[in-house]
Amino acid sequence: MSNTPLIDDTIPDALPEARTDNHRTVSLVWLIPLVALLAAAWLGYRAYTEQGTLVTISFETAEGLEAGKTRVRYKDVDIGVVETIDLAEGLEHVLVRARLSVKMAEYINDKARFWVVRPRLSRGQVSGLNTLVGGAYIAADLAAGGAPLRAFQGLETPPLVAAVERGGTFTLVTDVLGSLAEGSPVLHRGIEVGRVIRYALRDDHQVAVTVFIDAPYDTWVTHATRFWNASGVGLSLDANGIRVNTDSLASVLLGGVAFGAPPGAATAGPAAADTEFRLYPDQDAAMATQYAAREQWQLSFAGSVRGLVIGAPVEFRGIRVGEVTEIALRTDAEQRSVEIPVHIAIEPDRLGAAVDDQARRRLWDHMVGQGLRAQLKSGNLLTGALYIDLDFYPDDPPRQITWSGELPSLPTVPTTLDELSSLLSKLANLPLDAIGKDLSASLAALRETAVSTESLLKKLDRETATELGRTLVQTRSTLAGLEKLLASNSPLQSEALRVLKELGGAARSLRIMADYVERHPEALLRGKGDPSQ
Repeated sequence: MSNTPLIDDTIPDALPEARTDNHRTVSLVWLIPLVALLAAAWLGYRAYTEQGTLVTISFETAEGLEAGKTRVRYKDVDIGVVETIDLAEGLEHVLVRARLSVKMAEYINDKARFWVVRPRLSRGQVSGLNTLVGGAYIAADLAAGGAPLRAFQGLETPPLVAAVERGGTFTLVTDVLGSLAEGSPVLHRGIEVGRVIRYALRDDHQVAVTVFIDAPYDTWVTHATRFWNASGVGLSLDANGIRVNTDSLASVLLGGVAFGAPPGAATAGPAAADTEFRLYPDQDAAMATQYAAREQWQLSFAGSVRGLVIGAPVEFRGIRVGEVTEIALRTDAEQRSVEIPVHIAIEPDRLGAAVDDQARRRLWDHMVGQGLRAQLKSGNLLTGALYIDLDFYPDDPPRQITWSGELPSLPTVPTTLDELSSLLSKLANLPLDAIGKDLSASLAALRETAVSTESLLKKLDRETATELGRTLVQTRSTLAGLEKLLASNSPLQSEALRVLKELGGAARSLRIMADYVERHPEALLRGKGDPSQ
């Protein structure tokens, strides 16, 4: 049996007829470009979404910045790179376009701030030294919660307060900025708790200083808190003497602000942010008791007021009750007189005066009637500073307050120097030449009288010396005789003793007779009878 396969040599008649309906299948060849297109779209979308946010930052200069190299950092972490650097229209500044990380998208808002970190020396602080090796970079200060923003104005100096720092800002108003500057410390009991972040000149010509106080110290600021300038070394040379005030070394070198509550201040809650406070020139002014009521008075002094300045104290028996507010000079051509009116402000609450105006006026009239006067006195012999003292002078002629003028006028008394000047003027008007001549004549006459008296005494000495010697001899002899007469063994003494004895016997006889007469009064008529009867 043969294993050879059978071969069919028959040829089919024809191929099957192709289908001619409208349902045709898509070739798999077209899937390749479709997938490539989708992949390209995906890659493009991913590249677009991951490329980050493009921001534009305006700076005064592009010193140290390079496109494609300069990094943008936040807390020393790279978050972007500078892509282009161009000049703005008008050539006033440069526009730096930087691409930031996509992760920073929600932080690119109106709270963001940018500045260039370079080596910097300001107010005793050195920063940015690492850029000497690595080059300058753009630092960012970011915070969430702001409105989206893509164009920013770059800062020329680093911000003093980061956006994430906790604390409160307050506004201090002062007449003069002094040595305060951005970065000056804010102190509380000598400890730095904040800093000055900016200052500006307001429309009312006052200086507004904005300070930032770190948490939780910002809650210590209440409506009773007072701020004062603690800058440098305070040297005060006035009517109160010499005073030197210093605070911390940082405030001495860089200036500073201190705050605290005055003694006895009422406890209050924390002040709201951006509350406005008065910045006092020193601690004494800040801690002084503040009184709302102030009475304006006018004083008139006839003498010199050299040494009296605006702000000089007005005291009542050593207690400050006001201050000098104005010193003027008025001349009257018709009367040919000169007047120096001094305006003072008195705080009546310090005197415990009545609140009612009429009662207060009656009180002032009564005190002036009792001798209340104003007088200039020297507060410091070294500086010659003067102050105004209110006290009672009962010996001064009666006077009254002038209420009819623009300001009520309080009576004054001359100063001790004025009285001395008046006395010297009177002495100058004395006829000293005539008095000197009369005194010289009187001295000459007195000298002649003294010479005559001396001659008379010499003459008397010569004439009376002999008589005086004789008198002394006679007096001595008389005294010797008296001594012999009064001696114990002299006849006079013996005779005197005998007489005294006899007088004693007679006295005894008289006493016996008196006793007998008292017992026998009839003996005065009959005589002494027989004793036996």
